[in-house]
Amino acid sequence: MIVEKKAGRHTIYLDTKKIGNDLLIAIYGGDEHHIGGVATAYPTASHYRDATTVSVSTLTLPGHKDYVVANTASEKICKALGVPTVVTVGVHYDNASSKEIEEIISIVNALVDEIIAHYQKAE
Repeated sequence: MIVEKKAGRHTIYLDTKKIGNDLLIAIYGGDEHHIGGVATAYPTASHYRDATTVSVSTLTLPGHKDYVVANTASEKICKALGVPTVVTVGVHYDNASSKEIEEIISIVNALVDEIIAHYQKAE
């Protein structure tokens, strides 16, 4: 399933694949699609109380800041749906302004919310 939204001068895409009960998500867009960061979030039993928490592991490709978005998205999706979630992110805007970066993050958050709502309805 691919959802997309315009973010300034480009489109941001969120491509989801369900693998068994797990989710594999690619978020990309801008002038140059790529993989700049990867985050894996998974439910885990808390060591301190009778509860489930989310653990996140992150990989960063040199020179990229996409891991920040990958980390946030994977944790949010895993918390909401309770399934292991891998998120890759590669969004690049040439000479992005701080306003454009804020808009990109806002659009990614909206796309993540849309995917969560989709899978919650499917349950």
